[in-house]
Amino acid sequence: MINKIKQRYFSNTNLYLLVAAAVMLVIMLLSAWYAMQQRQQSFDTRLSHLHQLQLNQLAQVNYDARQQVMVAAQLVASDQHIKQLLLAAAERYRANEPAAALNPLREQVSPLLNHYWQTLQPYAASQLHLHLAPDAYTFLRAHRPERHSDRLADIRPLVMHSLNSGKNAVGIELGKHGLGLRAVVPVKDPQGLVQGAVELGVDLQKVFQQVQTGLAAGGSENTPAVMSMAMLVASDITAVLNKDVQQNWYQSEGWSTAESSALLRYWLGNNALPRQLTQQQQLLLDYDGREYLVSLLPMLVWGEDQAEARLLSVSWQDVTAQINTQQKADKLIWLIWFAATLFLLALGVLLVSYLRRQARHEVADQQALLKQQEQKLSALYQLSPLPILLNRFSDGAYIEANPAMEQLVGYTPEELKQLSYWDLTPECYADAEQQQLKALTDTGRYGPYVKQYRHKNGDLIDIELNGVLFSDGGDEKFIWTIIKDMSEIKRLEKLKDDFVSTVSHELRTPLTSISGSLGLVLGGAGGALGPKAEKLLSIAHKNSQRLNLLINDLLDIEKLMAGKMRFDEAAVALPRLLREALEQHQPFALQHNVSLTLQDVPDVQLWIDTARIQQVLTNFLSNAVKFSPSGAEVILSAELQGQKVRISVQDKGPGIAAADQPQLFKRFSQLNHADNQAKGGTGLGLAISREIALHSGGDVGVKSAAGQGATFWLELPLHQPEVQAEQGDAVLVLEDDADTAHLLCEFLRAQHYVPDWAADTSTAWQKLTNQSYVALTLDLKLHNDSGADFFLRLRDNPATANLPVLVISAFVEHGKLQLAALAHALDWLEKPVTPELLSVKLGQLLSQLPTTNRYQRILHVEDDQDIVTIMRMQLENLCDYQTVASLAQARKTLQQQRFDLILLDLGLPDGNGIDVLPDIAATQGDIPVVIFSAQDLSAEHKTQVRAVYSKSRINTEVLANYLKNILN
Repeated sequence: MINKIKQRYFSNTNLYLLVAAAVMLVIMLLSAWYAMQQRQQSFDTRLSHLHQLQLNQLAQVNYDARQQVMVAAQLVASDQHIKQLLLAAAERYRANEPAAALNPLREQVSPLLNHYWQTLQPYAASQLHLHLAPDAYTFLRAHRPERHSDRLADIRPLVMHSLNSGKNAVGIELGKHGLGLRAVVPVKDPQGLVQGAVELGVDLQKVFQQVQTGLAAGGSENTPAVMSMAMLVASDITAVLNKDVQQNWYQSEGWSTAESSALLRYWLGNNALPRQLTQQQQLLLDYDGREYLVSLLPMLVWGEDQAEARLLSVSWQDVTAQINTQQKADKLIWLIWFAATLFLLALGVLLVSYLRRQARHEVADQQALLKQQEQKLSALYQLSPLPILLNRFSDGAYIEANPAMEQLVGYTPEELKQLSYWDLTPECYADAEQQQLKALTDTGRYGPYVKQYRHKNGDLIDIELNGVLFSDGGDEKFIWTIIKDMSEIKRLEKLKDDFVSTVSHELRTPLTSISGSLGLVLGGAGGALGPKAEKLLSIAHKNSQRLNLLINDLLDIEKLMAGKMRFDEAAVALPRLLREALEQHQPFALQHNVSLTLQDVPDVQLWIDTARIQQVLTNFLSNAVKFSPSGAEVILSAELQGQKVRISVQDKGPGIAAADQPQLFKRFSQLNHADNQAKGGTGLGLAISREIALHSGGDVGVKSAAGQGATFWLELPLHQPEVQAEQGDAVLVLEDDADTAHLLCEFLRAQHYVPDWAADTSTAWQKLTNQSYVALTLDLKLHNDSGADFFLRLRDNPATANLPVLVISAFVEHGKLQLAALAHALDWLEKPVTPELLSVKLGQLLSQLPTTNRYQRILHVEDDQDIVTIMRMQLENLCDYQTVASLAQARKTLQQQRFDLILLDLGLPDGNGIDVLPDIAATQGDIPVVIFSAQDLSAEHKTQVRAVYSKSRINTEVLANYLKNILN
């Protein structure tokens, strides 16, 4: 439905334009909404700030009133005349004198108190009392002197609190005459006892009215509306007011107030203020068409701790102007956003229209250019001398072919479309086709791929294919293939090879005769020669040798390329190989006044044909000498690179430009030299060297730059002989049970021992007489014989007195009692037996043997081959020196063989060498372990080894001597 509407009413471009306009409109609306949200948030912040100012004003008024009333009460209490008269009255009161006895004192204090009363009345003072302890007896009321002598202990908790505690007290109380803030100051006698108190109260309503009047007087037309304040009291506690006072209070369901403000009474009457309040609150209320910000601050009546406030201070301020200003600004901003949106939409329409016109021109230009390119490609496709073929990927069907393809296979393009893929490709290429298909799927291309096509006449054509995979507009895939006819190239190569082979063989026989004859003549076989004749014959002999070298190189390269050259490979030490190469070329180097230097060579083995590799080194060294200036140095070196070794020959010659280096190892390749001097050679030496290196599993190459010398390198794999399980020491098993004996022999054989079994003691004695054993396993309970007696005979015989014996029996404890006195070279193993425990016990026994009785073995765990080479030279004449380069190899070797000493490095490729200590103890027993490392060893681990040496502080000769002393 959507597509029909789009096709009927909109072009694609118009639809895209409509979508773009809708997106732009949504973006603008969202931007406007976000901006207005930010403005509203800012305005709300301003109202919150104003609310906080109101709360601060209310709190400040309450605080100031408390401070003022307390200061005034303290001022009255500090008057010494009043204090003395009050103390005298308290003394008479405590003495229970008649009430009339207090009148003289009352008359004396009345003028003094009245003075303070007259002073405080303008400041909202509502009462000034003098009370006597202990029951708040009213000694005098300043505002009503005629009323006195009543006791207020039950109705004035604030006064009683001050009399009882002896401390100042201030708080809000609701009395018969209204809401008052009262301060009470105790009066004490010289002994510090409270005898009376001064009470001063102020009317909070009047305090708020005075503050509000002051704020109104300080305002101006340019300042914001003045804040108004009032006090509200919970309606349920106003019953204590006198009837005449209640008539002046406004009563609502929740709150009551003495404030005459019409708007406050309006809000109370409409229940706009919350009835229950536990914390400060902000409200926005309206009255008479204006908006007011109202702040509520809960206050507590003294002595009450209800969770809900019963006393509330209210502050309000007219914010109508601010709200109206904000609303007007919002409307204006919305209009601006709307106008901007319309403007951007119009601008977008104009821009899109312009871009559409430009796009039409560009599309027209691109279409014209594309058409030209198609024509060019079509012409190239049709005129290409190389066959080009298009196949469908799914089934290999031929879709299209150029005229050159018809010339190659004899089929027209129409005939090709009727053929299957295997009509052209012989079935013998099925496996190769699968490999090329996998490469095409994985990488999107294949080739170069050499195979054959079947011609229309049945002949096979040698070809080379290169192809690429692509998809059309749908999901179908196709393959473009460029085909190269290799028939003529192969024919020419065969002719060349046949020519080289024939010429080489036909020339070799007469050339040998010529060269030999010339050598005999020069040697004097034909008589003395004249100087001129000798010179001419020398030239002829020299060039005949050069020609012989050329023929040999031609034959070598022909054999190598045909795979017919014989390689006699064997294990060869690399140092020896390089020393021989250097020695052979010293005379040639001396002729050219060039020195040959052999640098340090790793002690490794190679599996090579020595003669063929020497042929490669000869080529490298002779070229280096020929191209080096007189007095220069040619360096022969080798370095390990993983599991290979790289042999390098470095000269100080003219160097080789980067553009020429790819041609070096091709046949008959000789570079032009700057000095234009003939250096000699066939141009085949490096090509032969490359083929020899590849046949040996390696490679050759060069690193050079013009004017900076050259370094030719030969890379060969290291020889890694298969590790044959060493034939271990012989162990005799004396066991009468055949099954047990067979099991023990298998265990020993798994640990690389050579087990031998004897079923009785007589057979065992015969074997001990005829053969040497490193240890014996003994069962104490033999059939018709005693294993303990046999052991005693062993120890009495000097030949077997020190033979290690491992008792394997089910009666170990009984045997230990019998043989406790002869514990030398003796250990116990209780049946059943595990191979691991058997290996550990035998290792521990054999480690106790004197060193003169057996061949000593050292295992060196070290990954630095230079260190290994040096230590091998120091120790190989003393013992069997074996090395491993990792923790994994060390653990495997320790399981398979036994050693007398472990030399251990800490920094290994797969972890810290200290981690192998438990394996050494488990498989070798208590044998010496010496640390030789560049890393430090902790104090805890030092106690587990024999010695610790740092590579940076001891040379290998000192270390070797120390190891010799341990073994001896």
